[in-house]
Formats: sequence, structure tokens, C-alpha cells
Amino acid sequence: MPNAYAIAMTNPHEVLGLPQPLGRRLPHGLMGWNLALMLATLICGVIYVVEVNAAAVKGYRLEQAQKRVDTLQTEILSIQTKAVSVSSLQQLTTRAAELGMKPVDSIQYLNAAAKSYAYLAK
Repeated sequence: MPNAYAIAMTNPHEVLGLPQPLGRRLPHGLMGWNLALMLATLICGVIYVVEVNAAAVKGYRLEQAQKRVDTLQTEILSIQTKAVSVSSLQQLTTRAAELGMKPVDSIQYLNAAAKSYAYLAK
């Protein structure tokens, strides 16, 4: 690397367009770097706390949504059970009797291939 420096004949801070080296630009040299590192650590800590808090809020909302889903699934099951009991054959037979309908005693079928389109039963 010394050869490359000798060939370029420029200081690194001059290549970057800085008036003096970066370490000398910070107040008190090492003290400035320590201050910059503490500031970066503080900023990262604040960002961490904010992100963890946001994740906790999202987790709480997700838990509430899951409880709501469980409640709705329970309601769906109870409604399905009620629908099955209302549409059961015994319930339909009882309801038909209440409406004055009578059960069919004998069934007669039509033969559409024999070209008979209507059937009158007496």
C-alpha cells in the first residue's frame, strides 16, 4: 500500500474532498469517536425499544382477533346445529302435518318414452 500512496501523491482526505482527516475533524479526536459511538448506541437502543413495543401491540391485536375468530366459530357451530335440527326428516314431517299436508301412499311414474306427456289419476 505504501507504493500506491507514493504513486498517487495525495492524502486520503484530499481524495475525499475533506479539508483535514476525519479523525482530526471530530472534537478532541478519541473523545469525539467515543461520543459518536455512544450516540449511535443510544439511537439503536431507542429504535429497539420502539420496535419491540410495536411488535407487542401487534401481538395483542392478533390475540384479540384470534379470540374473536374462536367466538365466531362457536357461533357458526351452534347455528349449524340448529339448522340441522330444523331440517331433520322428523321435524319436516311434523311441520308438513301442521300445514295440512298428507304423506304419499302410492307413487305412480310416467313413461316419457311411450309418448305420454300427461297422466290423469282418478
